[in-house]
Amino acid sequence: MEHTARLITRSCTTGWADWIHGELWLSPHLLVRRRLRLRETRAHANGRTVPHPLPEVPASTLDLAAVAAAHPSNKVLALDDVIGARLHRGVLSDRLALTMRDGGRHKLLWLRVDPAYEVLGPALAESLGDRLRRD
Repeated sequence: MEHTARLITRSCTTGWADWIHGELWLSPHLLVRRRLRLRETRAHANGRTVPHPLPEVPASTLDLAAVAAAHPSNKVLALDDVIGARLHRGVLSDRLALTMRDGGRHKLLWLRVDPAYEVLGPALAESLGDRLRRD
């Protein structure tokens, strides 16, 4: 059976200095962040950016090489390579900080009105176990 990827937010940024939103896709083995355009970021304002139910696609339809090559802020992160993760619920935005096996660190932030925190919590707890902290 083929795995699916769910679009859990379209307001994902890669840090406080990155103001351009991106899509954040979650599959059983990957997190994929794909940058959007400024026009789309402005259209989101502070509202929810994904419909209910969340869009799903076969994970194989995400062209990971093309996503990674398209922009430096795009990310393809294998959950097996995560050695530590911290999921934080904020007032206006939530965030996930990841430490990778190769020493790399990644920060992903999104608007709190999107369901990414609620989706990531159980999914990462299952795949990362005690490598995940929540605060």
